[in-house]
Amino acid sequence: MTYGEHEFNHVFDGSALLQKFTFGENGATFSSRFLKSYAYTTNLENEQIVVSEFGTTGKSLSRSKLGKLGDKLAFDKMFSDNAPVGVVVFGGEHYCTTEAPFLHKIDPETLETISKVDLHKELGINSQCPNPKMLSDGTSINVLHAVGATGPKYDIVAIPKKPVVGKASVFSKPKKIGSVDARWKLNPCHMHTFGLTENYVVLLEQPLTIDVKATVTNTIFDKPFIGGMEWMENKLVKIHLVNRETGKELKQKIKCEAFFFMHIINCFEQDNHVVIDVDTYKKPELLYAFYVKNLRRGSVLGSELDRGCVKRVVVPLDVPEKVAPETNLVRLAGSKATARKQKDGSLLLTPDTFTNCVYEVPTLHPQHASRKYRYFYGNSGDMTVNAGKVGKVDFDSREVKEWHEEEVYANVTCFVPRPGATAEDDGVLLVTAVHSTDRRKTSLVVLDAADMKEMGRVEFMTPSDVPKSLHGLFIPE
Repeated sequence: MTYGEHEFNHVFDGSALLQKFTFGENGATFSSRFLKSYAYTTNLENEQIVVSEFGTTGKSLSRSKLGKLGDKLAFDKMFSDNAPVGVVVFGGEHYCTTEAPFLHKIDPETLETISKVDLHKELGINSQCPNPKMLSDGTSINVLHAVGATGPKYDIVAIPKKPVVGKASVFSKPKKIGSVDARWKLNPCHMHTFGLTENYVVLLEQPLTIDVKATVTNTIFDKPFIGGMEWMENKLVKIHLVNRETGKELKQKIKCEAFFFMHIINCFEQDNHVVIDVDTYKKPELLYAFYVKNLRRGSVLGSELDRGCVKRVVVPLDVPEKVAPETNLVRLAGSKATARKQKDGSLLLTPDTFTNCVYEVPTLHPQHASRKYRYFYGNSGDMTVNAGKVGKVDFDSREVKEWHEEEVYANVTCFVPRPGATAEDDGVLLVTAVHSTDRRKTSLVVLDAADMKEMGRVEFMTPSDVPKSLHGLFIPE
């Protein structure tokens, strides 16, 4: 994507573009519209990239050196309000979101941008998890990153299904469930998703962190945000279990072998264990590989990158006071995961590996979210092929069924159960896709979620190129 002659450097930097497939009695339609963020409108007005993004530095419009420095250090200028991650629901309304503390309310019918919410001003936070969890009653749970008396912290909050009487919006002083201090005071971790079980909020503090000092320094010296991220070599993943009712964190110290992750697939409780399924990589190499210049190398890049894998981490809740260090405390039948008590009393976990690549942007039967389940669906992390594959992972049999088609790149998947279905995989998988041979062509493919065979599709030719999408949301009529 370009503004004038200026092109974004990183795949995560492009201005947010809303895409919508609609099914009705008269057929199907496709529509798209740019999100009218400050970043988008300012770049468009000046025909150049003014607002800095994850991997691209913008050009200040101020003429004086002092003015340029002021622009850089102003919070709403330091962090872009571009919100390309996805569409979420808060208080029964739809918002575009990103890690920065900005939300944009949109009209899901017209895709018009209605208003902007600045959570930094509203709640004093510095960033947020862009993938909140919505409960069956309409309440949304999210993790907000703030700074407390002892340094960075992760606040777990419940945002109501509608504004509380006397409050301006659903974001005004949300109910606080609990809070966890960051393990490194100047390096809060990158947290794109979190987990939820019946009784616990699950936070994974991975070794990928935001170096606060480096972020400020890079801003002053015109370096992009990605330069402020630090992989804490030889550090483990720290797991926090926070009780949803009391807000208290489980006292047991829990650590797991190191991995980088973007998406937690699902979490649930079984036989006094907490099970955490996650798409993992050895290191965050893909973040640095996803520069546009690298992606243009195609399959060559894919052969160099770690494809990752799906791992299941199991946390036993019943930990004896005294136990031999070689004893595996995981008691789930068929599980290859381990948990061993260390000399300092902490648990050291080794996950069970299920696949030979990740299946990203995971989707599953909504009634099995936070509950025991068998299947999930996602996009294959195998970048050595030209087609984007979609996979169905079976945790019981450890088998994967895949769908792919040459010259078709699958983007977002969404599982929709059949009304009245009793089987977990009785439904359809909606797959949005773009075409490598004609970039103005986009499709929505409907797969039978049980056998991953195509049931039908609808295709559209658009006036301009259709970019690949990140996350999606199914809105039933």
